[in-house]
Amino acid sequence: MNQINIQYYKTKIGELILGSFDDRLCLLDFRYRKMRTAVDNRVKIGLGANFLEQNDATLTKAKEQIDEYLTGNRKEFDIPLLMIGTDFQKSVWNALIKIPYGATSTYLQLAKNINNAKAVRAVAGANGANAIALAIPCHRIINSNGELGGYGGGLSVKKRLLKLEQRNCALSDDEKYEFIGSKDTKYDGYFFTAVKTTMIYCLPSCSAKKPKRENVIFYNTTNEAIENGYRACKVCKP
Repeated sequence: MNQINIQYYKTKIGELILGSFDDRLCLLDFRYRKMRTAVDNRVKIGLGANFLEQNDATLTKAKEQIDEYLTGNRKEFDIPLLMIGTDFQKSVWNALIKIPYGATSTYLQLAKNINNAKAVRAVAGANGANAIALAIPCHRIINSNGELGGYGGGLSVKKRLLKLEQRNCALSDDEKYEFIGSKDTKYDGYFFTAVKTTMIYCLPSCSAKKPKRENVIFYNTTNEAIENGYRACKVCKP
């Protein structure tokens, strides 16, 4: 029988369980989360392997990068990852990795990002089944109404992680404005551009003519824009 090397690691956000297989990280999760047994069994069955509490170079590197991340000195993990799940789950997890450090997205936007806008509930399920926290940043997904939603490590930890990232990498409104017009989809769903003269809100990548700076304000969610009287752009359809 193959083996998955695991280590338990105490951090400022709680005790984690780390697992490696074939020199890749297959597990970085909260040791006492509710889905612990289900996640562990999925990984074991998927790899045809059992856990063995033993350190290795991959786990040592993971601990170092976790510490760097939690002190604000690392924005991305560069450890090879091994995702264990269905093709759909993997598509969701790969989309999560693309969410920029310091930004948030929603379950709906994540569904749109994998070209399956109607699969919001399934996307939420895949998000919750993520076995590689932090490196696959499921904590960056919030509800469309701006509420935090769920998290395997608990809402207090989720809030703490988001604050850590936003403190280290928050875009100023002027930086957001400079990004408008680039047609780059990097920040789509992470903030929305609202134009005071037209009362229309857009995605940052919208191809419509760039408005003047003094006419632009920004919202984190579509609900915020709508509540303030703005309507969706017909060009980018946010």
